[in-house]
Amino acid sequence: LTLVLAVAIVYVYRKTHRGFSYSQNFTFTLIIMSLLTTVVMMVVGSNLAVAFGLLGAFAIIRFRTVIKETRDTGFVFFALAIGMAVGTGSHLIALVSTVFVLAVIWLLHTYGFGSIYHNDYLLTFTVNRTKNPPESFGNVFERYLKNSMLVNMSARGESPLTEMVYSVRLVSELKSGEFLKALSET
Repeated sequence: LTLVLAVAIVYVYRKTHRGFSYSQNFTFTLIIMSLLTTVVMMVVGSNLAVAFGLLGAFAIIRFRTVIKETRDTGFVFFALAIGMAVGTGSHLIALVSTVFVLAVIWLLHTYGFGSIYHNDYLLTFTVNRTKNPPESFGNVFERYLKNSMLVNMSARGESPLTEMVYSVRLVSELKSGEFLKALSET
């Protein structure tokens, strides 16, 4: 049950993730953490001595990985809570709370809750440095974008090709097709 619920959590996490910090290792960790929490709760049961022993053992472990997004912290607690619920035999609570929380997360994501701008995008394209220097796109960007920020630019070895990654905000969603056409013609 924990595995099924943890996979559902990871699926929704992947589908609703925005930003640059996605990590496959993090998704593995969510599943492993849920499973291990279930095992720990089953081992502890109602034995207070075992609980304090495990607490001492966990105090020795140092976690040095920084969680980059606060949303990821919520998913960590979610995975722990589901593991605890299943491990203590509260299967119905685990199932109902997983369905409910995932539905809330999906709704918040779908409606862009808390977002100020709905037309922010990540634009990635490859250019030939010798034919089109990065500054050659300035006129197109000025015409179709409210703002743009170069996030990453990486050359491909000795090749004249350069991958450009921009965070962009469109002036109008309706002109996105025109923007892409003008950019490809540049």
